[in-house]
Amino acid sequence: MDLADLHLHTHCSDGALSPEELVRRAYARGLKAIAITDHDTVEGIAPARSEGRRWGIEVVAGVELSVSLGKRSFHLLGYFFDPENAALAGYLDAYRAARRRRGEQIVERLADLGLRLSFDHVLVEAREGVVGRPHIARAMVAGGLVPTYEDAFMHYLGNGRPAHVPMPSLPVAEALAVLHRAGGIGVLAHPGNWTTSADIRAMMDAGLDGIETVHPSHDPVLENYYTAMARDFLLIQTGGSDYHGYREQDETNLGRVAIPYARVERARTRAIAA
Repeated sequence: MDLADLHLHTHCSDGALSPEELVRRAYARGLKAIAITDHDTVEGIAPARSEGRRWGIEVVAGVELSVSLGKRSFHLLGYFFDPENAALAGYLDAYRAARRRRGEQIVERLADLGLRLSFDHVLVEAREGVVGRPHIARAMVAGGLVPTYEDAFMHYLGNGRPAHVPMPSLPVAEALAVLHRAGGIGVLAHPGNWTTSADIRAMMDAGLDGIETVHPSHDPVLENYYTAMARDFLLIQTGGSDYHGYREQDETNLGRVAIPYARVERARTRAIAA
């Protein structure tokens, strides 16, 4: 059976590999199609598609956005949009600027805690990509401020820790509208065990198209729960490994945590019909 992975990150956001390297890795794992879903940027799509043509792998346009529903935060995956859409580009530019400001605020909080880190070193880790906490954590390790990446999150950067700054987010209805205007669809990412059917219904009212039912964080019970919900609510189902390339589980999950290619076709049909 042909398989696809619709949740992958490159060094254009918080992944370790270049888009080209990731395509080659996906080819080696036997995948027929992938989606580059970097956080708040579409910069990796074009080089991945170019490499995909060399290896015979379909590369779906994707992105992962931080969104809010009321006072709660979620991630939204966008697929099959036009990466050059002006409205989407404007939104992503503004959001990347907000992410950079957040990164600068985190560095300032670290300084208040006696940990001096140059933001330029964070930018080196980001390699001109979207700045996120993983880049700050790696810069902290490189600068000798913490022994490990995990320690950076456990003691300083994780939610509720002293240097944590909340992620800026867009109301889910606005994010879905941006994706739809760009010709795409919006899928709730890794809903986990904290998302209720009421949350899904509220997002559907805002235009939600699907649920990521297959994800490394979903055990069989959760996967079956969201699969049934997607069927009941007539939502498309997507899934993938959430590959970043620097976590121990990434290489195990790539090519294993995947979905039938037929789901890619159904998602494409939904986007065309939208």
